[in-house]
Amino acid sequence: MKREETKNLLMYTLNLINPSASTIQFKTLIFPDGQPHIKIDVESCKSIAKDELVAIVTRISNANDLLLVLFSKNALDYLGFEKIELKISYLMGARMDRVMLDGEPFSLKVIASILNNVGFKKISIFDPHSEVSTAVVEKSYTINNHQFVKDVLDDYIKKNLTENKANFCLISPDAGALKKIHKVAASLNNISVVECMKERDLKTGSLSSFNVFSSNLQNKTCFIVDDICDGGGTFIGVAAELKKLGAAKIILVVSHGIFSKGFDLQNVDAIYCTNSYKAIEDVGVICFDVLNYM
Repeated sequence: MKREETKNLLMYTLNLINPSASTIQFKTLIFPDGQPHIKIDVESCKSIAKDELVAIVTRISNANDLLLVLFSKNALDYLGFEKIELKISYLMGARMDRVMLDGEPFSLKVIASILNNVGFKKISIFDPHSEVSTAVVEKSYTINNHQFVKDVLDDYIKKNLTENKANFCLISPDAGALKKIHKVAASLNNISVVECMKERDLKTGSLSSFNVFSSNLQNKTCFIVDDICDGGGTFIGVAAELKKLGAAKIILVVSHGIFSKGFDLQNVDAIYCTNSYKAIEDVGVICFDVLNYM
């Protein structure tokens, strides 16, 4: 790729996550019937050549977010822009990456079919739940969590200078996280990894049988790394087992913080996340700006 192309890669953005950072000015509103709407400031677009790359930067946390993406793309199409990319911080439906039980939808495939019909030049997704996302969403690519996790460790080390980095380890909380965590570890100079497993009843969602494949974590600072924290049950269960094995500190590192049951996770000493899903205002959580990784 030419230097100039790299320089201009994200020069022009329609930033729905942080409008103040958008190079294309716009306003959004919700009509009385609940429909989202966008009005792009045509004047802010006049200096942009129609063949320049324009990126819509957004989170898709709910149906209205998805509609706003579609309306934004349509508005840019009418303005004559030829190269429009989509950068997604959080992709709704990504956890339903197969039919779990009879009578349930393949939600990710439904979302993908919508995005595939819009005609984006490229779609980038920050730390998607599984490789199925980039398999079903056409022309899509993963933005991995490696830099985010590195930034977390750097921040933690800066704030805890007395701790011995040799005692750090990454924790894979379940089989799904295991597929990615060894790549994260390799990017961090092969920091050690401890694998965990759990059992989940698909009908009820209840968790049981947490297993940690280590006999001794005495005085270890354990960083549980995963893509999503929803209710937090997985991390509470894993943290309890880590404490039994002598873990000194347990730090949760998640790219997408939903926290549907709050931030009080038993045995978890600190929480790091990004604002990929929503803005995090709890002072007890260290939240990094997802735009730094997109």
